[in-house]
Amino acid sequence: MKLRVLTAVVGLVVLLIPLIVGGPLFLALVAAMTVVGFFELLRMNKIPILSIPAALGVSAALVLLLTGPNLERFSNETTLAWLIVIFMLLLLTTFLSNNRYHFGAVAFVAFSALYVGIGFHFFYAARIEFGLPYIFFVLLAIWATDTGAYLFGKKFGKTKLSPHISPNKTIEGATGGLLLALIVGVVYSLFLPPYESLFVTIVALIVISVAGQCGDLVESAFKRYYDVKDSGRILPGHGGVLDRFDSLLFVFPLLYVVSVILGG
Repeated sequence: MKLRVLTAVVGLVVLLIPLIVGGPLFLALVAAMTVVGFFELLRMNKIPILSIPAALGVSAALVLLLTGPNLERFSNETTLAWLIVIFMLLLLTTFLSNNRYHFGAVAFVAFSALYVGIGFHFFYAARIEFGLPYIFFVLLAIWATDTGAYLFGKKFGKTKLSPHISPNKTIEGATGGLLLALIVGVVYSLFLPPYESLFVTIVALIVISVAGQCGDLVESAFKRYYDVKDSGRILPGHGGVLDRFDSLLFVFPLLYVVSVILGG
């Protein structure tokens, strides 16, 4: 228990300092999270991290992290060109390795790169484009969802949400997580409004809470399928990067989709 608490405190400091400072320090942190998260997925599927597919996949994840004209790294056109080259090379490894890395393996590598690269890209981009108050709004809503789901689930939980994937999660807990996220988010918005209208704020909070819980369930499905308890061991008592940031990988991309639908 003490190790878990100590890891949580240290981890929070390691996250908050670069998040607040921003710039190259935050980029270095998110890039490290991208690389570690990608390697955690490969380990689940027993694909060596010291291999050509792993090198190509982590390159694709980092290209996706740094893409976009607003980030002043890679343009969309440059990103597409790089990804075409990387994915073609991934396909070539199937015959160059005599199917040691078969199509299923390289497809797993490619999709893992997309999953962590896109997820962490939108986290990084949100910090650059919308600023620190917006990031805190989203993170507080995610943490409120987790807290509410745990407390409501423990007190009122009866109906299993996904008994085969995550037996401890309940519909009552998920509902409680959504309610607490709405309360915390609306209160926060009274002081530092993330959007111009309360309606958009509430829509965003619903997206954050539902997407965060979906991200958690997806990660649970990965671990259940590959029969692993945690995605990694980099955070003693808490597991790996994907164990801690699975919600984030779903939330920030879907917030972007909602912003496009609502016209920014």
